[in-house]
Amino acid sequence: MKTPIPEMQTWLSGASADERQRVADASGISVGYLWLIAGGHRKPSEDVAANLHKATDGRVSAFSFFPKLAAIAATAAESAA
Repeated sequence: MKTPIPEMQTWLSGASADERQRVADASGISVGYLWLIAGGHRKPSEDVAANLHKATDGRVSAFSFFPKLAAIAATAAESAA
């Protein structure tokens, strides 16, 4: 099932071509693959998701690709507080 990633779509739309290329290179993928991920046509591996998170300084959260894990992390954080 195709699940677009709005956070990534927003970032891609606002980023310059050079910035998109830098993030793609840092993540080990192509700019075209960035768009495929953003549109929900492909799902990144955990490593690629982590690299995207780091390369965008958290503007594209690794959790945005794995919403079930994000929910678990949020619940754990609330329990710890």
